[in-house]
Amino acid sequence: MKLIIYLLFPLFLFMHLSAQDKEENERIKLIEEEKIWSLEEEYISYFKEANHEAILSFYHSQFLGWPDSELHPADKEGAAKYLAERYPEPTQVDYEIKREGIRILDNIVITYYLLNFSWINDKGVKQTSASRMTHTWIKDGSEWKILGGMSNRE
Repeated sequence: MKLIIYLLFPLFLFMHLSAQDKEENERIKLIEEEKIWSLEEEYISYFKEANHEAILSFYHSQFLGWPDSELHPADKEGAAKYLAERYPEPTQVDYEIKREGIRILDNIVITYYLLNFSWINDKGVKQTSASRMTHTWIKDGSEWKILGGMSNRE
């Protein structure tokens, strides 16, 4: 009987520690996901402010993105030109991010979300618009940077 206990105890201990590791990994994953979603919120907020420098600071040096209003993808320099043309000054647009999906794999993250906009036009009428958004984030040192992205109006 003692032999069985000696043989089974390590197995039960391993199973217990393995379950704890899974719980800890899940907790860490959720924390990292929330961090990325928080970065997405911060990133989008700078468009309303027309803070081009802040927006560009999110982009990796090898960034490549494709806004829905452009015919071709743009690198970081092209994104700076796009921002200057499309967001020259702060706007009164409100927005909401509706999270649709996120995947984390080591130092890469992909996010998918709906970006809902609303604003009051010149006639005082509320207007709305929505875009499907995706970003690929990469961990660059200790910081997350947007490596690529694409948007598509609904």
